[in-house]
Amino acid sequence: MRHYANGHQAATSDAMSPVEGRDPKSHQLAANWVQSCVGKFVRVVATALPRPRRRDLALVIAGCLLTGLPHDACAASLSAKDLQVLGRALAFMQPAPTGPLTLAIAYVPNDDASRKDAEAIAALVGDGLRAGSALFRPRLVDTAALGAGGYAVVLAAAGADGERVMAASRAAHVLCVTADFAAVQAGRCVMAIRAEPRVDVLVNHTAAAAAGVEFVAAFRLMIREI
Repeated sequence: MRHYANGHQAATSDAMSPVEGRDPKSHQLAANWVQSCVGKFVRVVATALPRPRRRDLALVIAGCLLTGLPHDACAASLSAKDLQVLGRALAFMQPAPTGPLTLAIAYVPNDDASRKDAEAIAALVGDGLRAGSALFRPRLVDTAALGAGGYAVVLAAAGADGERVMAASRAAHVLCVTADFAAVQAGRCVMAIRAEPRVDVLVNHTAAAAAGVEFVAAFRLMIREI
């Protein structure tokens, strides 16, 4: 159920998985076919590389595609499409952001998984995230250093959307963004975004008010707000 700022509700339906409802034999046949194709791909790529690098690359590809590792082991917690949604959302902030700004990508200190996720997100952002006339340039910041400020938006990497990020974003009066919808529901972050299977933006109104973050009225009609 989608909730609008005027109190009305609109029914929405969850997208069904493309393999939902298929029998186990179909799943196994599909899995076997994928493994066969990927295995051939790994061999072709490996033989095209200098010998010292063949084994390393083959192991990386095979590890991500064949061994059943979770998605976030091989990719950022936020996808390129998620970041596109974020860029559009930032353009609806009030006042509108302008000029070159800093996007702090926060990670938990001494947590390799959190740091690697932050690095993966920064790699997707690249030279900057465009939001209207503003360009947000990424900077990795551990949560213990967020109190120093110097950023316009803080994006929490995996595991970083806790009390430190909440306190720092409120003190700096900046938007906190995460992929973790539970963190927004708990008030630890202002906004959660997801682009697939359909665009979903959740904003915690109380957390936004505490951080002094506002959006134009038209944007609030397009999102879920709690």
